[in-house]
Amino acid sequence: MPHIPSFIVAPFLCALVIAVTLSLYSFIVVVKRWAFLSVGVSHAAFGGVALGFLLGIPVGVSASAFALAAAFLMGHMKSKGNIHEDVATGVIFSVFMALGVVLFSIREGYISDVFSYLFGSMLAVGWREVFVALTLSALSIGFLLAFKRDIFLMLVDPEMAYVMGVPVRRTYNLLLALFTLNVVVAIKLIGVILVSALTVVPASVAIFFFSKLKHIMLLSVTVGVLAVMAGMITSYITDLPPGATTALTAGALFFGALLISKR
Repeated sequence: MPHIPSFIVAPFLCALVIAVTLSLYSFIVVVKRWAFLSVGVSHAAFGGVALGFLLGIPVGVSASAFALAAAFLMGHMKSKGNIHEDVATGVIFSVFMALGVVLFSIREGYISDVFSYLFGSMLAVGWREVFVALTLSALSIGFLLAFKRDIFLMLVDPEMAYVMGVPVRRTYNLLLALFTLNVVVAIKLIGVILVSALTVVPASVAIFFFSKLKHIMLLSVTVGVLAVMAGMITSYITDLPPGATTALTAGALFFGALLISKR
């Protein structure tokens, strides 16, 4: 039996948990057209990462604060209707990420830190990240199950959901907060630039083949787990960034599914 290095156990377990959780959110991302939002949230978190390094505070806390602030700011601007969603997202994430680049540049020897958070690193993930990922996954799954009716109505028709007594604003904010925190957890492993692959590809592939929600969710999780596990194994063997190998694997699954579905 081949020896498995102990240092890769935590990253692989964390990757598995992240894959399952983000794949469940993937359906909501695709239906609600949150793809650009997920990009904005992950890029905005980069500013918090840089601030955490500069001030010597826990990076996860500062990144989460920045990401949540960006997510709710984008949601607020969208609800007011003054600025189009993609414009608001583009402006906010570019400003937050530019702030991160400036803050990182103040530190000596910042290049390796930047590369790690942009493209992911297995060495940056330990058992603390596994615990956080498991906790957020449990909260997310519990929330999705407990409020599945409210969430479904909100996805289909927010106005009708409001008329039927669904607390649309509260449900939306909780969903956005949990989604954002899960994206932040994935950044250490997958990277700021490439984490959106796990929020978009799984459900996109599943929708090619199924129309029932249960089947879409099952295939979405399967695709997410396959992409992450294959990406992590490839990263370990080739010593390439795990974010890049995971995104490439997810892309290959997407285009393969697209070709099969057309036939």
